[in-house]
Amino acid sequence: MTIDPRTPVLIGVGQVVHHPDAHSTYDTQPHPLDLMTEALERASRDAGDERNVLEALDEIVAVGSFSWHTNDPALLVAQRLALTDVTTRLTATGGNTPQRLVHESARRILAGEVTTVAVVGAEAMHARALARREGRHVDWLVQGDDVAKAPLDEETRIPLTSAEYAHGLTLPVEVYPVFENARRAREHWSLATQRDRLGALWANFAQVAAKNPYAWITSAPSASDIATPSATNRMVAFPYTKLLVANLPVDMGAAYIITSYENAVTLGISRDHMVFPQYGADANDHWFISERPALDDSPAMRAIWGALRDFGTDESALTCIDLYSCFPTVVQTACEVLDIDALDPSRVPTLTGGLTFAGGPGNNYVTHAIASVVQALRDDQRGQGLVTGLGWFSTKHSWGTYATSPPSHGFRSRDVQGEVDAQPSCAYNAIEGDVTIESYTVRHDRDGEPERLVVVARDARGVRTWTHSTDVDLMVRAETEEIIGTRGVVHEGVLSV
Repeated sequence: MTIDPRTPVLIGVGQVVHHPDAHSTYDTQPHPLDLMTEALERASRDAGDERNVLEALDEIVAVGSFSWHTNDPALLVAQRLALTDVTTRLTATGGNTPQRLVHESARRILAGEVTTVAVVGAEAMHARALARREGRHVDWLVQGDDVAKAPLDEETRIPLTSAEYAHGLTLPVEVYPVFENARRAREHWSLATQRDRLGALWANFAQVAAKNPYAWITSAPSASDIATPSATNRMVAFPYTKLLVANLPVDMGAAYIITSYENAVTLGISRDHMVFPQYGADANDHWFISERPALDDSPAMRAIWGALRDFGTDESALTCIDLYSCFPTVVQTACEVLDIDALDPSRVPTLTGGLTFAGGPGNNYVTHAIASVVQALRDDQRGQGLVTGLGWFSTKHSWGTYATSPPSHGFRSRDVQGEVDAQPSCAYNAIEGDVTIESYTVRHDRDGEPERLVVVARDARGVRTWTHSTDVDLMVRAETEEIIGTRGVVHEGVLSV
């Protein structure tokens, strides 16, 4: 088979995790720049001749960090590596970003706009937490105003409506449990059944992390330990305990390098080391949660999977899958779309162990997933891989497939946004009066005590509204019996049942 010289191919991946120990302090932990630089060095070393590969880079894209804010982090990486002739960019917020950048880079390589691109990111939230605990100032390098801000790769948008913010939705950990409870109601599971399923799903992920040398948590807790609140596993937002949510306080970095097949050959990359992006697709679900007709569904995921199947992806040929796993609900949604059993221990849909156990380094988790898929495919040259990425509140989605052989008809990607936008939207508004509870969560404080019931409800017309309560008895009731479908009354934004 003759390979088009411009065929995009991944040639190098690198991961780094800096585990703390009982004696770790802020001073013993690396800075984000250290992690990013080491990850890119590892990726270039993985590709072959480290210096030649680094000097071949046309562009370095830094994945936007939650813990480190400077004007052009990719420029600092380039300067530390003594790279002078390289373009730098910075990404906006979104856990789908590293996978979306594979699609973008592949298209640009095919068009001859660039030849070699590195994507690199890191978080040092654990180090930042140590600094806070020690009363220390975080002294990470930050550029001055004399350094221009790197161009953002996409527009930044406000992710929630004013009503969603007002009633207690600010962070993903407060939103995804609402989706999870909606699924329980749809499936007619009891609260106990839901708890058991969540524990079993995440215990499978923990078993994978236990074998991952780059995972943050490798202790493989049991299903019961994961799903049951305890002194070390507090309830965060019902039904999610600490071991059921993304683990952000990690010190981790990862990078990948993508180039043209022709350049890979020039750089001396061995054929069995190359991994080729096959197909990709991207879309956003309706931007605001309030607009989505079903809270436990993703039309964007379904449209994306339809595009990948149209291109020629066969689910049965996928030997390695890493589904974005910030919270169990999104794994279950993706498994429904793929028509696979989320709880099957013989086919756990992660290679890393997921964002709880492998670690949740902000926007950069998917770079770790891509690195893991690349290595898995090198080890098994016959297989195909799937990586899914997700941003904000199950809002932004990017899925891509990989193999060690180039796609027979060339890399193809599709933006399926029009298909998703054509789906119905839900009407929403502030409502006074009678409503029926659609879903909810109970947010807990850092001591594990319930502090706020956040509810999404509908009126008799089907119009959606957000409401809340701090009534202790109602919060306890919401965690011990099913309240979805229960009628209540909203007065000045507060729910009574």
